[in-house]
Amino acid sequence: MRRIFLVYALVLVLLSPAFSFAAGWRDGTYEGWSDAGPRSIQYAKVFIQDGEIAGVILREYTDRLVEKDWTCYDYPPFGEAARTLGTKFVEAQLAEIDAYTGATGSSTGWMQAVERALKKAGDAKKEKQYFDGTFLGRSEVADRGYYEVVWVTVENDKITGLQVQRVLADLSVLDPDTYEGFPLEMARQAYAQELIGRDNADVDAISGATGLMNMLNIAVRDALDRASTK
Repeated sequence: MRRIFLVYALVLVLLSPAFSFAAGWRDGTYEGWSDAGPRSIQYAKVFIQDGEIAGVILREYTDRLVEKDWTCYDYPPFGEAARTLGTKFVEAQLAEIDAYTGATGSSTGWMQAVERALKKAGDAKKEKQYFDGTFLGRSEVADRGYYEVVWVTVENDKITGLQVQRVLADLSVLDPDTYEGFPLEMARQAYAQELIGRDNADVDAISGATGLMNMLNIAVRDALDRASTK
């Protein structure tokens, strides 16, 4: 009878929400990024202590990779979501929580970012170099004040897609048709052809557009860093 009671007690412990047997999270600080949408990307920094989620910091960036300041953002639901959802992840000890009403897109992105951070914290061997998805990256700023932003799509550890925009010093986006000089879209297409199918950003064969190529290489490396499972 006593043996039956002990087995029953063990089952109750294993089924308890507080028991993180399946998680196996290692203590430390882990970062995760969501898939990039056309206008934003979400970021999470997750702190693991004693095998549990001890804290979560949430951020969101625009399509120019400029961080949104929720303290003065002109859409209140976003600010409330950014301020409160970190605590919800700690309470749930999961990456899946209820989305904040009025900020569903941001909430969903943060859940994905937290999920990816927790996968990095897990003990399981990383079978892939990158998460599948689309990730934002940016180059350094050129002498004339602009920089390149890329959307890099990754599937099965290979780059399968690339989109590019040039952000000017005033944070507006350049219309390629107004660019004077080497045809910008032609150079971008040549770069994409060299990049697709790779697992890195070591393109070195764009004649006549060396400066652009170097900036795009940096931007793609930045995106792949966000995609990394390590």
